Amino acid sequence: MDLWEKNLKENFGSAVVDKSKAIKNEIRGLPRYVSEYLLGFFCEGEINKENLKEANDYIHEHRIDAREKEVFKHKLVRNGSLKLIDKFKVKINLNKSKNKTKLMEIPSLGINDAEVDDEILERNDRLMIDGLWGMGELIYRENDKEISLVKFKPFQLSEIDLEELVEVRRNFTSEEWLNIMISTVGLNYENYSRREKIILLSRLIPMVENNIFMMEFGRPGTGKTYAYENISSYSRVISGSQVTGAQLFYNLNTKQDGLLVQYDVLLFDEIDKIQKTGMHEDVLNKLYQYLASGKFDRGGVERVSECSIMMVGNLPTGEFREELLLARLLHPTNLNAAFLDRLAGVVPGWELKSLRNPEKSYTKHHGFAADYFSEIIHKLRRKNYNYITNRVSLKEATIRDSDAINKMLSGLIKLIYPNGEIFDNELEELIETAISFRQFVIDQNYAINKDSIFDKKISYEILD
Repeated sequence: MDLWEKNLKENFGSAVVDKSKAIKNEIRGLPRYVSEYLLGFFCEGEINKENLKEANDYIHEHRIDAREKEVFKHKLVRNGSLKLIDKFKVKINLNKSKNKTKLMEIPSLGINDAEVDDEILERNDRLMIDGLWGMGELIYRENDKEISLVKFKPFQLSEIDLEELVEVRRNFTSEEWLNIMISTVGLNYENYSRREKIILLSRLIPMVENNIFMMEFGRPGTGKTYAYENISSYSRVISGSQVTGAQLFYNLNTKQDGLLVQYDVLLFDEIDKIQKTGMHEDVLNKLYQYLASGKFDRGGVERVSECSIMMVGNLPTGEFREELLLARLLHPTNLNAAFLDRLAGVVPGWELKSLRNPEKSYTKHHGFAADYFSEIIHKLRRKNYNYITNRVSLKEATIRDSDAINKMLSGLIKLIYPNGEIFDNELEELIETAISFRQFVIDQNYAINKDSIFDKKISYEILD
């Protein structure tokens, strides 16, 4: 272990794992944050052949293959009880025509109306928000043909101390902390320059900032969706334009809130493919409304959300030029000045190399366990660094420019300097990064729409 790894382990204990072993022995069929939680539980201290076998046997016994759900239902009916690993979720039903107020979903069994003990809900309120992975004990009551969850052990941390991380951050240099963050994501920091490390972490800005809209374009295999799929239970990846208004906003039939209300951030993958098909008009119009105000209405139902949006896509084939990039990659309906102005910034993923050799691409070092980091970045959304961002005076910037740059700057501070202790030269580095992301949008908007208000260059000054 490097010195910073030992320091990290000493300060955070079981919240730190050997990421190389965790990735190599990842439990298939489970999200990374669940896999690492279970590996940490069974392999406390060291991952070896014996405890890996114990972990995998445990999961094989209690995890249901989709083809076997009727077999497990039969076991439940025959034995009266069943232990099961799944992502459980509870909806509260206020419809007077139905006698149940709590409806629990058990996806692997295809059940959406099971019962759950109140005591379990009181201890695990996230069951009623976005659901929780865990081990549940079910019972089947023959008399009324009901299934109930009577015991539950979550496989995700419910509470962490953010202030502990803020306090311990001062024990590391900014370079060491960058290495910790890159290793936590699962990548080998030795492959990247400082600039590239900051670009990699910029992908996470929508995870730590409310109501921000960003994009990234890069070569295939650079890991654009990797972090969103593996390190946070508060993010959701959507493929291309395959989402309806009911899924995204509000379902008028089921009266259920859509994904924008359920998650911290949504990532739209393969956004370049929408260039050919475009989003459904109903979705696009309400998305415009949401990106401008943080709220939307559907069928007379209005909702407010803090969910951020990230859109990622691959670069066009052939020679790559930045001029008119968005014109080549976005559908014409997404190229009007108003839509582009709502875009806070574009992360230059084209500066990053593709991940080709797993032995060299993935980290060989320690980092935060995915379930711990998931909770950290969720809580960082509530952190306020206005006392730092207010020190920056922007020139030639509109209100929307300033808001976008300040949010991206705030996000980078949260990820790299969460204790708020930052020198002027470090602050300049992050300001220039945030401005460059925004300036790219401004330049594209001017090149596409020829509006003179976008013919400008933003500069800045740091105030005392």
